Amino acid sequence: MGLLLRTRCVHHQRGQPDVESEYFMMDFLHAKWWLIALQTIVAIAAPAHAQTFPSKTIRIIVPYPPGGSIDLTARVIAKNLQDSVGQSVVVENKPGGNAAIGIEALLRSDPDGHTLAILSDSPVTINVHLARLNYDPLTDLVPISRAVSSPIILAANAKAGIASIADLIAAAKTKPLSYAVAARGSVSHLAAELLQRELGITMQAVPYRGGAPAAVAIASGEVPLGLFDTAAILPMIGGGQVIALGVAEPARSRSMPDIPTLREAGVPNFSVPSWLALFAPRGTPDDRVVTLNAEIAKIAAMPKAQKVLLAAGLEPAPNSPSEMRRIIEADHKRWGQLIQATGLRAE
Repeated sequence: MGLLLRTRCVHHQRGQPDVESEYFMMDFLHAKWWLIALQTIVAIAAPAHAQTFPSKTIRIIVPYPPGGSIDLTARVIAKNLQDSVGQSVVVENKPGGNAAIGIEALLRSDPDGHTLAILSDSPVTINVHLARLNYDPLTDLVPISRAVSSPIILAANAKAGIASIADLIAAAKTKPLSYAVAARGSVSHLAAELLQRELGITMQAVPYRGGAPAAVAIASGEVPLGLFDTAAILPMIGGGQVIALGVAEPARSRSMPDIPTLREAGVPNFSVPSWLALFAPRGTPDDRVVTLNAEIAKIAAMPKAQKVLLAAGLEPAPNSPSEMRRIIEADHKRWGQLIQATGLRAE
């Protein structure tokens, strides 16, 4: 009679299976299949997670009242962005404090890419040199993309007898001359300060509460000339009450090709590009900034968006976040030096 060799079992009882070995094999197989399943889930979920932005309504804060070039640009972006990403995009006007109220609302929001603000150059590169702010524009604001360039136009009342740069120089040297600006410390105001230096003349600034009131003052003859963003003064030029002497851009505007640059008009070293850009709060993930940047570039290439913007004298001009950052830093330095040299102060 041969010997029956039995494997060691847990309880060492006759006829009982080796439970320990079986459980070990089952646990091993379970662990193996769970590992495979987990790896599969991670592989599937990773790209899905990256595609969940945006996952809710996007807000675009406009730190000014409805109407005007900034509000118009925000609404063009909102409409087309909503169609592209499949989420609601709303524009919220939060005026006051020379844009500070809207910017502070942006900075209090979650930095998840769902709250943005559209800003002009003034609150980003100028205001910090004129007043104590509750934010640092160079560190607290994350540039997404320039949205449009907003050419500054030097314009005069049609009956003021100033139809050229030569006329302006002669008039300023003959009698005291005043000029209108949208606000003290605005880009148009600083552009006028630079222009006076280039031409060797002195004029008196007359600040108004926005571009529209300043444009009305020029059209009525209350003030003989001024520098304006295109959205404010373009209707007055079209109506014949105002003459455009030149745009402060390096090249002629696509929306106003008949108006020469100020360099062409007789101020060879003069150029003051002005812009509107989209920003997110500090801490917004880089991948979401990249996604939003691509969406702005896509909107800028849309013929229907271009038509609306160009009609208002605004030129679609998207760029990369890093390029926008370089522009901000250069403008910040340029305006800071001019403000220090002129002793300009906020009202």
